[in-house]
Amino acid sequence: MKPSFAIGVFLLVFLVAGCAAAPAAVPGPAGPQGPAGDPGAAGRDADRNRDADRDKDRERERQDQHAACPAGEHEREDNGRTVCVRD
Repeated sequence: MKPSFAIGVFLLVFLVAGCAAAPAAVPGPAGPQGPAGDPGAAGRDADRNRDADRDKDRERERQDQHAACPAGEHEREDNGRTVCVRD
């Protein structure tokens, strides 16, 4: 009888302690609203536009990398690269 009484008191203490625990914090008021986004460029359209812009930038950088050929040479496309060859 003593062990079951001790276990019952132990469980009762846990029950009371659990019910008396402090409740979770209540969230405060909402912060300020952020700027409105562009409703026309949402989702996949925005991704597609970003990818197209990135491709244009890469192409522009690739074109800017090759310098004009020196005298006596001209440019030629070779396997997707522009190279200078003798006239």
